[in-house]
Amino acid sequence: MRPASEFTNPEALAKSILSFAQGYRSLLVPQPKVLADTVMTLGMLVPLSDKVLPLKSYFNMVQTLQRSAYMARALSLEVTRDMPVGTPDEVAVRDARARDIENEVRQFGITGISHQFAQLVDNSHLSDDERQQVWRRREERLAQDAQQHLCTEDVFMLACAFLDLDVAKQGSIYYLKGESPDFKETKKNRNPIALKDGKTLKSLSSGLGRPTDDRGTVERGQIESGYNHLAKLNQLHNTMLDVVRWIKEGERMNPPVTRTKVMVRKHFGDMSHTDYERIMSMARREGLISFRNRVKDPSNNYTLRQHNHEFIVEMSKKIGRTPQKTLDDFIEDMRKHLDKMAALKAKKKTMAGSGD
Repeated sequence: MRPASEFTNPEALAKSILSFAQGYRSLLVPQPKVLADTVMTLGMLVPLSDKVLPLKSYFNMVQTLQRSAYMARALSLEVTRDMPVGTPDEVAVRDARARDIENEVRQFGITGISHQFAQLVDNSHLSDDERQQVWRRREERLAQDAQQHLCTEDVFMLACAFLDLDVAKQGSIYYLKGESPDFKETKKNRNPIALKDGKTLKSLSSGLGRPTDDRGTVERGQIESGYNHLAKLNQLHNTMLDVVRWIKEGERMNPPVTRTKVMVRKHFGDMSHTDYERIMSMARREGLISFRNRVKDPSNNYTLRQHNHEFIVEMSKKIGRTPQKTLDDFIEDMRKHLDKMAALKAKKKTMAGSGD
């Protein structure tokens, strides 16, 4: 796969993609913008994948993400178009509302939150059921408009070739290998396919056009399972961004609040241990949080006097924490007290100097 550094300059990337596509005249590109978007979407999805999954699963998932992105933008414009924008604060409120809507649609899908927007129908004389029907018609219109913003089979295969992805065949099914550092080999003895020839890409494109329901039971099951796996990884990635944002908000508080694993899991709907570890792994790989230093300093080994040890143990039982955390809390409180005393002393010294 192409290195991530090539994705940092969207304009240069778009030119490179368009130049690449011109070398494959047999593959149709209705809209260059959709091709660039497909490359970006697939380039985000493949590094998340930790398995070998059917090529069709990736194609379906990319279309789903593109559809959600378009409908999120369209819906946010529709919801916020009548909001006041007379002052900078009002503009900020409108933009924040639009971002919230886009995030909700990307995370839950438009059908998952459509009930929230049925009330947007202006006809106040309509009943709730009638409003729901009007909203469903709007939803169908948005879905139809989104079609022209989705990648075609030709565009998807061009994106695969441009990204230099690992596509291979096993039996009658074509697979795409994930690029996650957590990758686990699940299908060995695959026959790799070189994505350099236009005829090969066109053949793969034709195969993608075959409806999932027309395929065999085994292949259909693998496609659906692969799609669900990608959807789960994408959801975890979206949640990861929210988790990192929440953790950093705590760090910016005065005084700073360290939001622990237990706090994160509880705040985000009793998140499972496995999902938490996956999210933290994603965040560290993307440089959003620092790597944990698991190597203990050899000199970090102290022995308390017996009466101090007994005091810490007794206090830990009273407050319901471990002796280690209780001792750390005592030291943190002492540090804060000393810092406060030092600041007060410096302030008095400054005032005394100004008085002279």
